[in-house]
Amino acid sequence: MSLLFYGVCILGVVLGGLMLLVLYSLLVMAPKGDEYLNQLELEMFKTSKYAPSFIKSEKSENLRVPATSDLYHGGTT
Repeated sequence: MSLLFYGVCILGVVLGGLMLLVLYSLLVMAPKGDEYLNQLELEMFKTSKYAPSFIKSEKSENLRVPATSDLYHGGTT
């Protein structure tokens, strides 16, 4: 056997081992990532910073500019 053959075999074993290591680490870290996302969603619901704001009114505060609801219903002419 030639030196090139042994080099290719060793390179294949090293690359195969690296691929197995990457796949294993992804499988191990997936549940931890899910737990982190669930915890983040719970924190978002608890804080009022991310709470949806309520619509003030359908009427425009500035009488010169019609509100969007006025534009869809024909406006005031």
